[in-house]
Amino acid sequence: IEKGFYHFMEKNKESKLPYEVVFKKIGDRYKILEIIFGNAIEDSKLPKLLKPTGEYIVGRSVFFYEKEDTDINRILSFEIWYPANHEIKKKAYYQSKEVCTASAEFLGWPLFSNSYFALMFSNSFFNVPAFPDKHFPVVIYNHGYSGFSSVYQTVFEELASHGYIVVSIAHENESAILIKEDMTVIKTDRENKFFKSHSIELNGQEINSLQNVILNSNNTQENTKAYKSLIKISPIHNKSTRLWAQDTRAVIKKLKIINNKSKNLRRIFDFTRVGVMGHSVGGATAGQLAVSPETIKAGINLDGFQFGDLINQKIKVPFMFVSSNARGNSYLRFSTFINKSGKDCFHAIIKGFSHDSFSDLSIFKTEGESVIKLQRELITTFFNIYLKAGNKSNLKNLEQKFKKLSIKLNRGFENRI
Repeated sequence: IEKGFYHFMEKNKESKLPYEVVFKKIGDRYKILEIIFGNAIEDSKLPKLLKPTGEYIVGRSVFFYEKEDTDINRILSFEIWYPANHEIKKKAYYQSKEVCTASAEFLGWPLFSNSYFALMFSNSFFNVPAFPDKHFPVVIYNHGYSGFSSVYQTVFEELASHGYIVVSIAHENESAILIKEDMTVIKTDRENKFFKSHSIELNGQEINSLQNVILNSNNTQENTKAYKSLIKISPIHNKSTRLWAQDTRAVIKKLKIINNKSKNLRRIFDFTRVGVMGHSVGGATAGQLAVSPETIKAGINLDGFQFGDLINQKIKVPFMFVSSNARGNSYLRFSTFINKSGKDCFHAIIKGFSHDSFSDLSIFKTEGESVIKLQRELITTFFNIYLKAGNKSNLKNLEQKFKKLSIKLNRGFENRI
């Protein structure tokens, strides 16, 4: 069942009518069984984002730079969630109407299917002053392939409320949309060469066979051999991983300018404490950056095959790989990278999670609240340990709190948790 509001013009004035749509899943498609319009469906029934649990109010800002304003000849578009100084009258909407429309068109969804996102409030306030006279650690996020920068707000708001600056990056030609500072968007054509080439590469029989080994075999030698072969035959995914890492470094340069010149965000960034995380290809990007301790101090790969160059290098910062485990004993194995890490390196496995659990879409599913709570606490606890000096957080304790979660640490570091 989907719930929302249908927008229409009535006497030159925009009106809205609540609706419910009942679907039946048939294979990989959905059939509409019933559409109900009427005022009996109340606004209070709309889904709500979980409130942040930290001490800080959360601010949100959008930054957009045309190609000619960057040193990599690529558009840079990113959003920032941060500890704020005070509230204003109205919280920011979860998504703008432009974002809802563009994302539905990109996915091929009916426009009504996510229109209620523009009526849901987030827990953030647009363009409010940051908390003054304090420097905060920075966490940079890269979404999964064809995502966009505001797909994980439940986690961003949680981190910001606990004293982090969260920067979520979109990528030219490979994100569903790029959001501008006025909340209008640049739409990406799903038929462009980037999406087509990724799809062709992913659907290859050999690549699927190698991924199956990585998902199901506990033999480290077998996994390493499969990973090396996977990287060799995945030039498109490797290229995106490297390109997104380049975008991330370019964004960090822009953040340093923002830190010096921005009215609301001036002098709040602590660039000696920068973490990076991401989902899927964005997770591979985090691993790609984990060999640069001069820039990144800790990182998390959320359920992403580790494309890129890490296969031939060593992780040089504390790192956590997180694997979904939707059924049986199938989940992403990362022993190839964990065993040769020179720093604390964790593997968190979450039973019942699917690859799509690592986004705000979990809110709209059964047990959505518990799914969001687990990943918020897991991510925040990890960064508390490695980006906040003296913090006494403990990852292993989370296993007692969340029965679906198991956490392993690379050999030689067991006493660290």
